[in-house]
Amino acid sequence: MKHLYLLRHAKSDWDEAYESDEERNLSDRGKKQTKALRNFLLDFKFQIDLAYVSPAVRTERTYHALRKDMIRLPKPEFKPAIYEADAEDLLFLVHGVPEYVRSVLIVGHNPGLEEFATGLLRGNPERSLFSKFPTSALVGLQFAANTWKEVEWGKAALTLFWIPGQLGKE
Repeated sequence: MKHLYLLRHAKSDWDEAYESDEERNLSDRGKKQTKALRNFLLDFKFQIDLAYVSPAVRTERTYHALRKDMIRLPKPEFKPAIYEADAEDLLFLVHGVPEYVRSVLIVGHNPGLEEFATGLLRGNPERSLFSKFPTSALVGLQFAANTWKEVEWGKAALTLFWIPGQLGKE
């Protein structure tokens, strides 16, 4: 069995001016989201072998906020290809995961993550399965596969879907 977790970065800061989209930091609401997600993951007994993270500031900060209290999370491998990845790009990335790895976390962006999760579950990445895939959404998928190259569209089983709810909203 192979396990894949997809995490959309926490809410980013739109109030400050940044030179590029990649430099946007987390907002106060995003920091609350990471705390709630961290608490959930501590209870969930979340464990992964490998973490691929987009090099955008908001994805790095999201992952580091989770890793702060969860020493069983590995050091991240920053993958620039995740930043603007579509579903096909992410499938290509997963096909390259070393075979000894049982579980992978990808921390990235929408719409790519949502399309990727939808395609793995339904076989068609273009018609979303999710009514909402908000910031800090986490999807867990399981595959009856012996190798990462066997991961295909429509072959995933959903094991987890967590969203932050109404955190930071009034």
